[in-house]
Amino acid sequence: MFKLYFATPDKKVVAESELEEITLPAYAGELHILPGHAPLMTTLDAGILRYKLKTGESQKVAISWGYCQISNDGVTVLAETAVYSQDIDAKVIEQHLKQNENLLANETMDDVQWQKVQHEIARLRAEMDLLNERRH
Repeated sequence: MFKLYFATPDKKVVAESELEEITLPAYAGELHILPGHAPLMTTLDAGILRYKLKTGESQKVAISWGYCQISNDGVTVLAETAVYSQDIDAKVIEQHLKQNENLLANETMDDVQWQKVQHEIARLRAEMDLLNERRH
């Protein structure tokens, strides 16, 4: 049995559901995981996580940074944020993206502030990518 447990600090996104496959935006590139995959632990980057449950339900979720553990039992995903396309407001994302890009271009920041803004831009772009996929 191959199960998915997917959570953020705020909510359980998927709890113990039987999984057919999952594609993750890993830090070093996209990972496609099927039952029987070798155990692995990796960090996740901002991007689109795709999964298909045994019920046939397929989902796409924009995530930001996180961790993933693959074991014989299944996949555990712990992400900082997870947003489905129906919960994304394109105008709000575009506005926040523009604000953060202007911060990078016009403000003096220390390394920590710069990393936070870069991280936020990556999260916003992942959400915009998910919306664009939904439109096509």
